[in-house]
Amino acid sequence: MTQDEPSYFDLELLASQLRKHSDDLSLYAGFLLNVLSAALPGEIVTVKREGKIKARLGGRSEPAVLAVSVHLGDRRYHIERSEIGRPLNAMIQHQSGGVVLSTKTVTIDEWSRSMAQELNAVAGSNAAAAEILARLTTL
Repeated sequence: MTQDEPSYFDLELLASQLRKHSDDLSLYAGFLLNVLSAALPGEIVTVKREGKIKARLGGRSEPAVLAVSVHLGDRRYHIERSEIGRPLNAMIQHQSGGVVLSTKTVTIDEWSRSMAQELNAVAGSNAAAAEILARLTTL
């Protein structure tokens, strides 16, 4: 085998690293969903949890957070996973009068930056939003 050809060991190492990073992303997803659901007030956030029976069967005393929607002005920032261990899906929706006019699927990075900018803008004119932003940045 020449140096230019990948060995079987290299492919196994790569697969192992991909699985590890996938697990890390799953942990991050769970952490992000839990932090958002706990830090944001009920009037701007909607939380979706798994069913109690499914949680008990999975050995969890509390149902896991599967999705969080944050409503800021005419934007709805939605982040979800289909089940524990699955990757996050992030969307930004534009709404008017409760009607969704557009939905854009975005990366987690774009989603979090856009929501942080919106929270920052709202915090400039709203003391409660400023408190929310402070709680999110100190966690």
